[in-house]
Amino acid sequence: MNWNKTDILKEIERRRATGEPLYSHFIRKNLPELMVSALRQFGGWKEAVAAAGLAYHDVRKYKTWTPDTIIREIQRLNAEGMDLSFRSMMLSQNASLVYAAIRPKRFGSWRRALAMAGLASVEIYRYRSWDDDSIIDEIRRLHRMGTDLSSKKMDETANSLISTARRRFGSWSSALARAGIEYESIRKRRRWTKDKVLQEIRRLHTEGQCVSSRMVRSRYPSLYSAACKTAFFGSWSKALEASHVPHPAPIPAHPGPALSSP
Repeated sequence: MNWNKTDILKEIERRRATGEPLYSHFIRKNLPELMVSALRQFGGWKEAVAAAGLAYHDVRKYKTWTPDTIIREIQRLNAEGMDLSFRSMMLSQNASLVYAAIRPKRFGSWRRALAMAGLASVEIYRYRSWDDDSIIDEIRRLHRMGTDLSSKKMDETANSLISTARRRFGSWSSALARAGIEYESIRKRRRWTKDKVLQEIRRLHTEGQCVSSRMVRSRYPSLYSAACKTAFFGSWSKALEASHVPHPAPIPAHPGPALSSP
């Protein structure tokens, strides 16, 4: 086959997307015509890979891995939402990273490499074997605890859960919907304004919910935090006053046993 520039770039992109080897030794051995065409069209295989928008060091089979570069790569992949379980990594184009990490002179095992990268292996594997119902139950549990379920925060604090939910349900918002949680209500928690704080306080009061500082801080921590911001009201008490919602009456102390008359 006589590969032109467009054909070469398309083949490189196809192999990248499917995780097939792109290092020069493999191409030279298995696709010599592609290698020769790349040499003729681009001046070399490395140059052809660069023309396809890829950094050649990312497609080399053999990298000069050090403990530090292994840790940084694990952290980078984790930030991108990559499934870092051993099986998934070995089936991906990142298998060379695992091979490097498990060498006795490096970390000796993949779990130890994860730990050295600051990732508890139990968190990496925690959601892998869960079914849909278990993931939904976990989302609901976090919601009851007042956890910030925005995608940005979950990517930072519960990457394994949100990554698994995205694979299972197509998107994080779809997973929340399956758990009976409207994503718009989650997003609003990050976009408080004075008016929205007042509207939410009035809504809670109208629905008969207790709006004491203790109760709101426990059940609606983002609302409480927003209200207490210096740029907004400075305290929960002042937020209540601005909303014209009366302060809840203090709960009376439980009376002790009545004394009998002499």
